[in-house]
Amino acid sequence: MRSGSWARRGLFCLAAIAAVVAVSAAGASQTAKPSIVWLEQGAGNPYWEAQHKAAAEAGRRLGFRFKAVSGNLNPQDQANIMHQLVDQKPTVIMLNSIDPKAMAPALAYAKQKGVKVLNMYGVDGKATASVTFDEIRTGRVAAKVTLGLLKQRYGSAKGEVAVLSGILGQPASDIRAKGFTDYMKKQSGVKVDAVQPTNWAADKASAAMQDFLVKFPNLAFVYTLSDTLALPAANIADRQSKLCTQQNNWKQNSSCVGFVSADGIFANQVKDGKFFATQLYSPEWSGFLFAQLAYNLAAGKAVPKVTKINAFLVTPQNATCSLKMINDMKSHMRTFPFGPSLQAIAKTKYHCPVLDSNM
Repeated sequence: MRSGSWARRGLFCLAAIAAVVAVSAAGASQTAKPSIVWLEQGAGNPYWEAQHKAAAEAGRRLGFRFKAVSGNLNPQDQANIMHQLVDQKPTVIMLNSIDPKAMAPALAYAKQKGVKVLNMYGVDGKATASVTFDEIRTGRVAAKVTLGLLKQRYGSAKGEVAVLSGILGQPASDIRAKGFTDYMKKQSGVKVDAVQPTNWAADKASAAMQDFLVKFPNLAFVYTLSDTLALPAANIADRQSKLCTQQNNWKQNSSCVGFVSADGIFANQVKDGKFFATQLYSPEWSGFLFAQLAYNLAAGKAVPKVTKINAFLVTPQNATCSLKMINDMKSHMRTFPFGPSLQAIAKTKYHCPVLDSNM
């Protein structure tokens, strides 16, 4: 009787231990954090670094592990790194592609291995989902602002303009430029002198601006696809006493060239007068939003196949309140209420004029 009793007790204990182990394993499985990796184009860009910091903050709030990986500014390197990441089985890969064509095999491999991919800054049907700024809208808004400045300068919609773009063949560059040039082509009095790729490099922007000043003596405005291109180009014009600013414009210097830009990384230049306008892409806001979408994919929530978001127009009229919003995102990132749109945040929290509502 005693040995049978001990046997029964032993079986009961083993069953209890097994049940505890099973429950613990289930609990560990349920509480395991998703792994999200941002495959960037390269490294060292302050805009990208700010985005990654905001994505990490989203990870802290939402509960996922996050890291950013460089694509070495090389399409083939980025594609090879994508293959390696897929083999590591992260929950989601966030992809900022250098060359969408070069990434096609890697995207197919991710799908084959069951790794979800959020494509950024462009729409790619081979990804699980895509999120992009409405780049046609960005270009069109810049064109409308530039057209207004041409009217102020010449009394009517006429004059010569040029574009400093990014990487030829990259959606964020090509489409952002196309929105501008398509709108300007409809203006009979406006001539687009050139669309010059820069590979998003400041030294190439400087060289292109030097070339513009020689080739196009009647150039009135340059649209740059990034503030990181506008600032070095404006400095070149300034050194040759050919920079239009808000304080010293064409009324004082008939041969000066003005700048309208995009991405807003140097939005302070609008307040200071060196740029006439930019459009805020906000690395903090967009980085948080992109990571939130990636988390929703990881959690199995419904995510639209394509999500389009809008940049926020910054001009002298709303530069001060815009900069307050920008600086708060940077300095109070852990508590900042990242909302559904920059326009909504600017209007409700900062009482900032929204100038691009109907553009």
